[in-house]
Amino acid sequence: MKQLIVAMVIAAGFSAAAWADTYRWVDDKGVVHFTDNPDRIPAKYLKRVREIPFAEPPPSTTQGSPPQQQQVQQPQKSAGPTLPGGLSEEAWRSRFTVLRTELKKLQDGLPEKREALNQLRRKRLIYQRTQDRVGYNEQKEKIDRDEARITELQAQLAALEVEASRAGVPMGWRQ
Repeated sequence: MKQLIVAMVIAAGFSAAAWADTYRWVDDKGVVHFTDNPDRIPAKYLKRVREIPFAEPPPSTTQGSPPQQQQVQQPQKSAGPTLPGGLSEEAWRSRFTVLRTELKKLQDGLPEKREALNQLRRKRLIYQRTQDRVGYNEQKEKIDRDEARITELQAQLAALEVEASRAGVPMGWRQ
């Protein structure tokens, strides 16, 4: 019986975490970060954090917010008509623009990096010098990091599209 109760408490804890809000901040380099755990937000970015509430929280998780969430700034609501997702047109456009700009920058830089990698590979094959192998490996790591970041940004953009759809954001604001 005790095991059943423990299992139910653990399951309830995981289901509450699945309905958690998302927190977004931009670091000093302009990189956008998302997390569902406010404890993972670096202290120096707490003032820049924007809470993105889950669309429809279940009744069991609305009983009061943990102390960490009270430190996070809430999106400003206008006195006028209700804004989709609680954000203005400018805020929605900005969120999409930041992701798309970084994504385009990385995608545009990949062909040049791949060409440099090909040249380094040719040098490595012809001369077989250690520094050529090191240069090749470093360039390959840069390309791998860029490709991983592109995949991550595409996933963030897809998640933002879903969030915007749920919030009823007009298509024009997503451009």
